[in-house]
Amino acid sequence: MEDIYNILRHDASKMYSREEILNLLILKRMEDKIEELLAELEVASSLTEGKSTVYSVCRGGTVYYKWNNNNEAI
Repeated sequence: MEDIYNILRHDASKMYSREEILNLLILKRMEDKIEELLAELEVASSLTEGKSTVYSVCRGGTVYYKWNNNNEAI
């Protein structure tokens, strides 16, 4: 999870698609685990109504993730 957070923090103004994150982390050969963690982030983001450290949104069938600068809860 920390690797995903680091990607999102690196450029907090940018939104990353699931595919972009997977491509950035593919060298770790943990695609299944990454998919699971991204799904957890998506659910957590939707359940916390903007109070999560990660913001996620689905646009055109693609889920995008962004570091939520407005909330440094973790």
